[in-house]
Amino acid sequence: MVAFDNTILSVLLFPDAELQEGPDATPVERARERVNALVQEIADGGEQVLVPSPALAEVLATPECDMEEVLSTLRVSAFIRIGDFDQRAAVELAIRLRNAAAAGDIREGLKTTKTKMKFDRQIVAIALTNGARVLYSDDDGVKKFGEGSGLKVKRTSELPIPAVQQDLFEGGKPAQAEPPGSPDAGTSATPAPKPE
Repeated sequence: MVAFDNTILSVLLFPDAELQEGPDATPVERARERVNALVQEIADGGEQVLVPSPALAEVLATPECDMEEVLSTLRVSAFIRIGDFDQRAAVELAIRLRNAAAAGDIREGLKTTKTKMKFDRQIVAIALTNGARVLYSDDDGVKKFGEGSGLKVKRTSELPIPAVQQDLFEGGKPAQAEPPGSPDAGTSATPAPKPE
């Protein structure tokens, strides 16, 4: 099982979604193609995708999001399931918060609000308690807390860019078929050599 944070889910659900990373908000090159290739790989492997409920809440809070449409799309998917913040996740989160408090740095070096920090940790706790082997997220807090808990976290920019299929047609257009009955009908089209 793998887990998706809201950024990955947003790319799948919203055609106009763009991913940016780093302090200068650099756009992630071919993010949609990377995510689509990841989803295909997951589907081909017969794996399930866990969406932690706090990540779902972030997606549903997106301006102009049609909540019913998104929920309906997720419900009919054979390989996506929503992970709730249940008792096991609460215990996992409590342990993490206690350890951070004992170390004297509740935010673990991140410049974040307490509320966002707890939200990010809930996402990680849900992924961990549901057995996710990797969590896909572009959020710095989720990455930090996930890796600190022993969970592998991958950003979209770390996903491979799918190979581009080469254009099989010269000039991007298919060769025109000869009308039936013409002398060349039924023969394969090969481009004529260009004069030198």
